[in-house]
Amino acid sequence: MRNLCAIWRRELAACFLSPIAYVTMVFFLIASGSTFLVGVIKNAGSNVFLTNLLFASVVMWLTVLISIVSMRLFTEEVRSGTIEMLMTAPVTETEVVLGKYAGAVTFVLVIVAPAIANIFALAALNPSIGKIDEGAVVGGCIITFLVIAFCMSMGLLVSLMTKNQIAAAITCLCLIWIMLFLGNIVSAFPFMPAKLVAYLSVLAHVDEFSRGSIDSRPVILYLSGSAFMLFTAVRVLESKRWK
Repeated sequence: MRNLCAIWRRELAACFLSPIAYVTMVFFLIASGSTFLVGVIKNAGSNVFLTNLLFASVVMWLTVLISIVSMRLFTEEVRSGTIEMLMTAPVTETEVVLGKYAGAVTFVLVIVAPAIANIFALAALNPSIGKIDEGAVVGGCIITFLVIAFCMSMGLLVSLMTKNQIAAAITCLCLIWIMLFLGNIVSAFPFMPAKLVAYLSVLAHVDEFSRGSIDSRPVILYLSGSAFMLFTAVRVLESKRWK
Protein backbone atom coordinates (compact mmCIF):
# COMPACT_ATOMS: atom_id res chain seq x y z
CA MET A 1 0.00 0.00 0.00
CA ARG A 2 2.89 2.35 0.78
CA ASN A 3 4.40 1.80 -2.67
CA LEU A 4 1.02 2.32 -4.35
CA CYS A 5 0.52 5.63 -2.52
CA ALA A 6 4.02 6.75 -3.46
CA ILE A 7 3.38 6.02 -7.15
CA TRP A 8 -0.02 7.76 -6.91
CA ARG A 9 1.62 10.91 -5.48
CA ARG A 10 4.37 10.74 -8.10
CA GLU A 11 1.85 10.46 -10.94
CA LEU A 12 -0.38 13.20 -9.56
CA ALA A 13 2.61 15.53 -9.20
CA ALA A 14 3.69 14.72 -12.77
CA CYS A 15 0.20 15.63 -14.02
CA PHE A 16 0.10 18.98 -12.24
CA LEU A 17 3.69 19.89 -13.12
CA SER A 18 3.15 19.27 -16.82
CA PRO A 19 2.53 22.50 -18.82
CA ILE A 20 0.06 20.70 -21.07
CA ALA A 21 -2.02 19.87 -18.00
CA TYR A 22 -3.03 23.48 -17.45
CA VAL A 23 -3.71 24.05 -21.13
CA THR A 24 -5.91 20.96 -21.11
CA MET A 25 -7.64 22.09 -17.92
CA VAL A 26 -8.50 25.54 -19.31
CA PHE A 27 -9.62 24.04 -22.63
CA PHE A 28 -11.88 21.51 -20.92
CA LEU A 29 -13.52 24.03 -18.60
CA ILE A 30 -14.15 26.54 -21.41
CA ALA A 31 -15.38 23.89 -23.86
CA SER A 32 -17.69 22.08 -21.42
CA GLY A 33 -18.98 25.34 -19.95
CA SER A 34 -19.67 26.84 -23.37
CA THR A 35 -21.41 23.68 -24.57
CA PHE A 36 -23.59 23.66 -21.45
CA LEU A 37 -24.48 27.35 -21.85
CA VAL A 38 -25.38 26.92 -25.53
CA GLY A 39 -27.54 23.93 -24.61
CA VAL A 40 -29.34 25.96 -21.93
CA ILE A 41 -30.04 28.80 -24.37
CA LYS A 42 -31.23 26.48 -27.16
CA ASN A 43 -33.52 24.53 -24.83
CA ALA A 44 -34.91 27.51 -22.91
CA GLY A 45 -38.56 26.91 -22.08
CA SER A 46 -38.42 23.20 -22.90
CA ASN A 47 -38.71 20.26 -20.53
CA VAL A 48 -35.07 19.24 -20.92
CA PHE A 49 -33.36 18.68 -17.57
CA LEU A 50 -30.51 21.09 -16.86
CA THR A 51 -28.61 18.18 -15.37
CA ASN A 52 -28.95 16.31 -18.69
CA LEU A 53 -27.37 19.24 -20.53
CA LEU A 54 -24.63 19.67 -17.95
CA PHE A 55 -23.45 16.08 -17.69
CA ALA A 56 -23.80 15.41 -21.42
CA SER A 57 -21.51 18.42 -22.01
CA VAL A 58 -19.02 17.27 -19.38
CA VAL A 59 -18.89 13.67 -20.62
CA MET A 60 -18.58 14.73 -24.26
CA TRP A 61 -15.45 16.79 -23.55
CA LEU A 62 -14.13 14.17 -21.15
CA THR A 63 -13.31 12.13 -24.25
CA VAL A 64 -10.61 14.64 -25.17
CA LEU A 65 -9.42 15.21 -21.61
CA ILE A 66 -8.98 11.53 -20.78
CA SER A 67 -7.25 10.80 -24.09
CA ILE A 68 -4.69 13.55 -23.45
CA VAL A 69 -4.09 12.62 -19.81
CA SER A 70 -3.85 8.86 -20.40
CA MET A 71 -1.62 9.05 -23.48
CA ARG A 72 1.45 9.82 -21.39
CA LEU A 73 0.93 7.34 -18.55
CA PHE A 74 3.39 4.77 -19.90
CA THR A 75 4.58 6.15 -23.24
CA GLU A 76 6.18 9.09 -21.40
CA GLU A 77 7.96 6.69 -19.04
CA VAL A 78 9.34 4.78 -22.02
CA ARG A 79 10.38 7.97 -23.85
CA SER A 80 12.18 9.45 -20.84
CA GLY A 81 13.80 6.14 -19.89
CA THR A 82 12.33 6.16 -16.37
CA ILE A 83 10.34 2.98 -17.01
CA GLU A 84 13.48 0.87 -16.43
CA MET A 85 14.11 2.57 -13.09
CA LEU A 86 10.48 2.13 -12.10
CA MET A 87 10.37 -1.55 -13.03
CA THR A 88 13.62 -2.35 -11.20
CA ALA A 89 12.33 -0.73 -8.02
CA PRO A 90 10.90 -3.01 -5.29
CA VAL A 91 7.32 -2.58 -6.51
CA THR A 92 4.88 -4.99 -8.11
CA GLU A 93 3.24 -4.55 -11.49
CA THR A 94 -0.12 -4.20 -9.76
CA GLU A 95 1.17 -1.32 -7.62
CA VAL A 96 2.58 0.43 -10.68
CA VAL A 97 -0.63 0.11 -12.69
CA LEU A 98 -2.99 1.03 -9.84
CA GLY A 99 -0.78 3.88 -8.63
CA LYS A 100 -0.55 5.52 -12.05
CA TYR A 101 -4.24 4.89 -12.67
CA ALA A 102 -5.27 6.43 -9.35
CA GLY A 103 -3.09 9.49 -9.98
CA ALA A 104 -4.58 10.09 -13.43
CA VAL A 105 -8.17 9.58 -12.22
CA THR A 106 -7.61 11.97 -9.30
CA PHE A 107 -6.22 14.62 -11.66
CA VAL A 108 -9.24 14.35 -13.97
CA LEU A 109 -11.67 14.52 -11.03
CA VAL A 110 -10.01 17.74 -9.83
CA ILE A 111 -10.52 19.25 -13.30
CA VAL A 112 -14.11 18.03 -13.67
CA ALA A 113 -15.33 19.31 -10.28
CA PRO A 114 -15.46 23.02 -11.30
CA ALA A 115 -17.28 22.10 -14.52
CA ILE A 116 -20.03 20.35 -12.56
CA ALA A 117 -20.33 23.42 -10.32
CA ASN A 118 -21.51 25.40 -13.37
CA ILE A 119 -25.10 24.33 -12.77
CA PHE A 120 -25.10 25.86 -9.28
CA ALA A 121 -23.48 29.04 -10.58
CA LEU A 122 -26.18 29.29 -13.26
CA ALA A 123 -28.94 28.74 -10.68
CA ALA A 124 -27.45 31.47 -8.47
CA LEU A 125 -27.27 33.94 -11.37
CA ASN A 126 -30.74 33.08 -12.67
CA PRO A 127 -33.19 32.40 -9.79
CA SER A 128 -36.00 31.71 -12.28
CA ILE A 129 -34.41 28.31 -12.92
CA GLY A 130 -35.61 27.21 -9.52
CA LYS A 131 -34.16 24.61 -7.19
CA ILE A 132 -31.67 22.19 -8.66
CA ASP A 133 -32.63 18.53 -8.28
CA GLU A 134 -29.93 17.26 -5.95
CA GLY A 135 -30.75 13.63 -6.73
CA ALA A 136 -30.17 14.26 -10.43
CA VAL A 137 -26.84 15.95 -9.65
CA VAL A 138 -25.77 13.00 -7.50
CA GLY A 139 -26.77 10.58 -10.26
CA GLY A 140 -24.86 12.64 -12.81
CA CYS A 141 -21.78 12.68 -10.60
CA ILE A 142 -21.94 8.91 -10.18
CA ILE A 143 -22.12 8.20 -13.92
CA THR A 144 -19.40 10.78 -14.62
CA PHE A 145 -17.08 9.04 -12.15
CA LEU A 146 -17.88 5.64 -13.66
CA VAL A 147 -17.16 6.92 -17.18
CA ILE A 148 -13.87 8.45 -16.01
CA ALA A 149 -12.88 5.22 -14.24
CA PHE A 150 -13.61 3.01 -17.25
CA CYS A 151 -12.22 5.28 -19.95
CA MET A 152 -9.04 5.98 -17.97
CA SER A 153 -8.44 2.25 -17.51
CA MET A 154 -8.85 1.82 -21.26
CA GLY A 155 -6.52 4.76 -21.95
CA LEU A 156 -3.91 3.34 -19.58
CA LEU A 157 -3.99 -0.01 -21.37
CA VAL A 158 -3.66 1.70 -24.76
CA SER A 159 -0.72 3.77 -23.47
CA LEU A 160 0.96 0.61 -22.22
CA MET A 161 0.60 -1.08 -25.60
CA THR A 162 1.61 1.94 -27.71
CA LYS A 163 5.02 3.54 -28.10
CA ASN A 164 3.82 6.90 -29.43
CA GLN A 165 1.80 9.38 -27.36
CA ILE A 166 -0.14 10.79 -30.32
CA ALA A 167 -1.06 7.29 -31.49
CA ALA A 168 -2.16 6.42 -27.94
CA ALA A 169 -4.34 9.55 -27.70
CA ILE A 170 -6.00 9.00 -31.09
CA THR A 171 -6.64 5.31 -30.40
CA CYS A 172 -8.14 6.05 -26.99
CA LEU A 173 -10.26 8.90 -28.39
CA CYS A 174 -11.66 6.69 -31.15
CA LEU A 175 -12.52 3.89 -28.71
CA ILE A 176 -14.29 6.29 -26.33
CA TRP A 177 -16.22 7.92 -29.18
CA ILE A 178 -17.44 4.49 -30.32
CA MET A 179 -18.77 3.87 -26.82
CA LEU A 180 -20.22 7.36 -26.60
CA PHE A 181 -22.20 7.20 -29.82
CA LEU A 182 -22.85 3.47 -29.91
CA GLY A 183 -26.61 4.00 -29.88
CA ASN A 184 -26.44 6.21 -32.98
CA ILE A 185 -24.15 3.77 -34.76
CA VAL A 186 -26.44 0.82 -34.06
CA SER A 187 -29.49 2.66 -35.43
CA ALA A 188 -27.82 2.64 -38.86
CA PHE A 189 -27.57 -1.16 -38.84
CA PRO A 190 -31.02 -2.70 -38.28
CA PHE A 191 -29.67 -6.24 -38.45
CA MET A 192 -27.59 -5.75 -35.30
CA PRO A 193 -29.01 -6.58 -31.82
CA ALA A 194 -29.96 -2.95 -31.23
CA LYS A 195 -31.35 -3.30 -27.71
CA LEU A 196 -28.30 -5.18 -26.49
CA VAL A 197 -25.66 -3.01 -28.13
CA ALA A 198 -27.44 0.31 -27.54
CA TYR A 199 -27.50 -0.49 -23.83
CA LEU A 200 -23.72 -0.05 -23.87
CA SER A 201 -24.11 3.55 -25.09
CA VAL A 202 -22.50 5.96 -22.62
CA LEU A 203 -24.82 8.83 -23.55
CA ALA A 204 -27.87 6.68 -22.77
CA HIS A 205 -26.49 6.01 -19.29
CA VAL A 206 -25.65 9.69 -18.77
CA ASP A 207 -29.19 10.67 -19.76
CA GLU A 208 -30.68 8.14 -17.34
CA PHE A 209 -28.47 8.90 -14.34
CA SER A 210 -28.64 12.69 -14.76
CA ARG A 211 -32.42 12.46 -14.35
CA GLY A 212 -31.88 10.92 -10.93
CA SER A 213 -32.63 7.37 -12.09
CA ILE A 214 -29.75 5.23 -10.85
CA ASP A 215 -29.57 1.71 -12.27
CA SER A 216 -27.18 -0.82 -10.74
CA ARG A 217 -26.53 -2.57 -14.07
CA PRO A 218 -24.44 0.22 -15.65
CA VAL A 219 -22.56 0.56 -12.34
CA ILE A 220 -21.59 -3.12 -12.49
CA LEU A 221 -20.79 -2.79 -16.21
CA TYR A 222 -18.35 0.11 -15.78
CA LEU A 223 -16.71 -1.22 -12.62
CA SER A 224 -16.22 -4.71 -14.05
CA GLY A 225 -14.96 -3.22 -17.33
CA SER A 226 -12.46 -1.06 -15.44
CA ALA A 227 -11.28 -4.06 -13.41
CA PHE A 228 -10.81 -6.12 -16.58
CA MET A 229 -8.80 -3.36 -18.28
CA LEU A 230 -6.56 -2.92 -15.23
CA PHE A 231 -6.10 -6.68 -14.87
CA THR A 232 -5.07 -6.88 -18.52
CA ALA A 233 -2.70 -3.93 -18.07
CA VAL A 234 -0.98 -5.70 -15.17
CA ARG A 235 -0.51 -8.82 -17.29
CA VAL A 236 0.87 -6.80 -20.21
CA LEU A 237 3.30 -5.01 -17.89
CA GLU A 238 4.42 -8.34 -16.45
CA SER A 239 5.17 -9.63 -19.94
CA LYS A 240 7.21 -6.51 -20.71
CA ARG A 241 9.13 -6.79 -17.47
CA TRP A 242 10.48 -10.23 -18.30
CA LYS A 243 11.34 -9.57 -21.94
